Amino acid sequence: MADGLRLRATVISPAPSIHVASIEDDLVVLDIESDAYFCLPGLGRYLVDAGDGQWTASNAVIADGLLETGLFRTAVQHWSAPIPSSAVRTSRRYEGPGPGRMAVMTLATITARKAWRIQGSPLKTLIARSPNLPLRHDQAAEAMADARLFDRWLPWVPAQGQCLYRAYLLRAFLASRGRGSTWVFGVRTWPFSAHCWLQVGDVLLDDDLDRVALYTPIMAVGV
Repeated sequence: MADGLRLRATVISPAPSIHVASIEDDLVVLDIESDAYFCLPGLGRYLVDAGDGQWTASNAVIADGLLETGLFRTAVQHWSAPIPSSAVRTSRRYEGPGPGRMAVMTLATITARKAWRIQGSPLKTLIARSPNLPLRHDQAAEAMADARLFDRWLPWVPAQGQCLYRAYLLRAFLASRGRGSTWVFGVRTWPFSAHCWLQVGDVLLDDDLDRVALYTPIMAVGV
């Protein structure tokens, strides 16, 4: 009887600042409060994403251990931005009309004001400062055009090699144009790597499809 209880399925939820992804046999954790990722090897085989921010642990001993770490708590439904479906189109192949001169001036103003001030800012701060606008799928073409303009502007943007700050600046530019976007964070293991990008539905705005396909989404920021 005791062994049966120890092996019972248990539903648990990540703590409010914790985001989790299961990659094969491993569990990857993003802690917004400490601005850190870390990996729990082997634990992925015991957890299944049950949706609505809940995870089903197949082993009660594992569940109890995760609860003791403070990373998880007893199951509580909480709202979080849903992970969008995998992107199938990218703005880097967009061939429609580009935005006008006013968009160029807006982009120049945003990068001049924000680019240097965000350097070194923790993820939690960037997320809090990033404007959340409703996602409108009928604006995908316009968002793709804006993203293409941003790509051409990148050589003049400080820290252009850092995906976090590139995505932050592009999201701010899109918001200034009245366009919402989903900020997706992804991880991979062995070797560990983290990445982020922007989507509007199944449209990838600031990266290549082959690159983001290497990453498992762990968190989305949006409305």
